[in-house]
Amino acid sequence: MQEIKDANGGSRVRDEFDEPNPFGPTTTFDFQHKVFSIEGGYFSYTADKTQVVYHVPLGVTVGAVPLSALRSTFDIRRGSRDDRLLTTIESSLRFVKVIRPGESIPNELLDGTASWQVSDEHRALARNRILIQLASWSSGNEIVVSDPSKIEQIAEDPITKQRVADAYVKLTEALGLSPDRQVEVEARIAAYIHEVAYIEALRERMNLIRSMVEKSERMRAAYRLDRTLVSEITQMLRLFKTPLSEFQAIFDQVDGQSGEVLALLKNLDSQIAFTRNARDELHHRFLDWDDLIEQWKRGGGERSPGGEGLIKTTYRFLAQRYLTANVWRRS
Repeated sequence: MQEIKDANGGSRVRDEFDEPNPFGPTTTFDFQHKVFSIEGGYFSYTADKTQVVYHVPLGVTVGAVPLSALRSTFDIRRGSRDDRLLTTIESSLRFVKVIRPGESIPNELLDGTASWQVSDEHRALARNRILIQLASWSSGNEIVVSDPSKIEQIAEDPITKQRVADAYVKLTEALGLSPDRQVEVEARIAAYIHEVAYIEALRERMNLIRSMVEKSERMRAAYRLDRTLVSEITQMLRLFKTPLSEFQAIFDQVDGQSGEVLALLKNLDSQIAFTRNARDELHHRFLDWDDLIEQWKRGGGERSPGGEGLIKTTYRFLAQRYLTANVWRRS
């Protein structure tokens, strides 16, 4: 038997599950131990996000076993295939809320692509936004447009289309390529547009959070005679500022990258990596918001018992994550 070194400098005997890479020849969580074949078992973070646990049905209840206890109780050896997959579980829960044995390892860990899908609308919005950037670069007059309907209108304008065509010619020359290689420049732009489509999908999530703020402001006006609820809504609106500012900062960084068209094409691989990192960071943060976003899509914005309950739920959500002593200072 061959002895191999582990990550901590120790050594152990190579077992039949050892593979030359962390995932072996598979792209799925194909655990070997029988504990992972229990029907209904799944991995997730605890509610307070402090640790990853394996949920196991136990009659009418569900047990939650921390990974450390799982390793020791079922003798999952350090460095074994199952041990490495458990470590991968922890990394994977950054991209999905729940993982079941047998499911695929998220693409983000395998090849850097996203494990979730975007709509044709988001692809079109990304394409139009980047084409406008190309036209701006070609004309030397940068255009900043945030309204999606105006973005489409400007992108379809004949003048914009001509400037985009000019941009491809100028970029091909600036990159030192012969005119017959313009198709390569177009392919690079298309590859970047593909990545930006995910940013546009995430931007929509942020806009849905902004709609929570707008609905909350309407509710504050509707409940203006209820001092207790008005105070709670006011505090809640202050708490919204922190996450929205953090999200916007990430979007601004990505948008800034697309503004430097020539530099983007010269360093396309690093720009795509940067965009993917931003995508993954935003997606990770929005996972916590998804349930709340869906609740606000169904209600809020007017006087109702359901709306009052939504305000209280939202305030608790924000306070648990963003409440600081500064919030309580008088402005």
